[in-house]
Amino acid sequence: MSSRMIILANNIDEVGGAQRVAHSLAQGFAHRGFEVELVGVVPHEPRHQFTVDPAYRAITLADRPLPSTSDPAGRKRARTAILRSLQALLDAGEPGIIITTQLWAMEHLEEVDHRGWRIIGQYHSSFEAAAAGRDLVRAQKSYADVDSFVLLTHEDAEAFRRAGLNNTCWIPNSVSFRPAAPAALSTRVLTYLGRLSPEKGPQFLVEAWGRIAAQHPDWSLRFVGNGPDEPAIRAMVDRLPEGAERIEFLAPVSDPERVLLSSDIVVLPSLVEGFPLAIAEAMACGVPVVAADCSAGVRALIDDGVTGLIAARGDAGDLAHQLTWLMESEGLRREFGAAARARAERLSPEAIFARWELLFADVLR
Repeated sequence: MSSRMIILANNIDEVGGAQRVAHSLAQGFAHRGFEVELVGVVPHEPRHQFTVDPAYRAITLADRPLPSTSDPAGRKRARTAILRSLQALLDAGEPGIIITTQLWAMEHLEEVDHRGWRIIGQYHSSFEAAAAGRDLVRAQKSYADVDSFVLLTHEDAEAFRRAGLNNTCWIPNSVSFRPAAPAALSTRVLTYLGRLSPEKGPQFLVEAWGRIAAQHPDWSLRFVGNGPDEPAIRAMVDRLPEGAERIEFLAPVSDPERVLLSSDIVVLPSLVEGFPLAIAEAMACGVPVVAADCSAGVRALIDDGVTGLIAARGDAGDLAHQLTWLMESEGLRREFGAAARARAERLSPEAIFARWELLFADVLR
């Protein structure tokens, strides 16, 4: 088997957790002797460079986003061109390993001749999220015959197995950085780090903040990210009662470490998640997290009352209660932050890539 590896994603340019994970995997596998090509199906603007001095080759199959659904002929032509480019890439050398990081990417791979390649599929959300929409049916179709289907938690892997996918295993995402010193926890800043979209629950955080801000005048809240829900969230902020105005909106960042180290608490109020990278990265920085109980990944990362706090999903009142508890105890913040930083060591690149190498040995037998 050749040392070629293709990591195929929907796009590799967007500032998001899935993209950062794909670039981290590509760099890690390249440093472990693989000839890695990180491939996005379509481009995303603006494009971002995630890795300094990458040891892999980054490629995008299409030179522009797909035409809208109102132009079916244009979409068909664009898709045909994408598949032609993907086939040419596969044919450019000896077969090796393909990792498809998302379902849409896998659905493109199914349309080309990939004989001889070993296929590993990934899914970055939870079984619950998949079953609530179309993704479970898509996964059952696209991932049934791949060599291995990799989930992010044991709980999700077992759930997909019960749904008929007998090739599941689980490997969590690694945390690509670990600051030499943890966060000082002296800023009294709550940080939301992620996309501003309804499923991420920023609306619950605004409501919770409105309930507690006046009693904590030395604290502030910042949203780091953008998305379709930003106008609605800003409108909610404008309607908050007097004393709750200490809210800042910042653009997405490609260096989350800087933002996390200047935070006292990270808040994740999501309704749906997989294995939230923001939590794992906050833990590596020694920052305690308050997160909604929205996925197996949240429960795997946070030991409630030890490394952080878990609030009821979709419940602004409980989120406000958990935040108040942590905001009013510097000692608890430091205790949770230290425990979280120690727990994050299990997500080091060395530990996670060792698990990938065991999977490759099994797949390549």
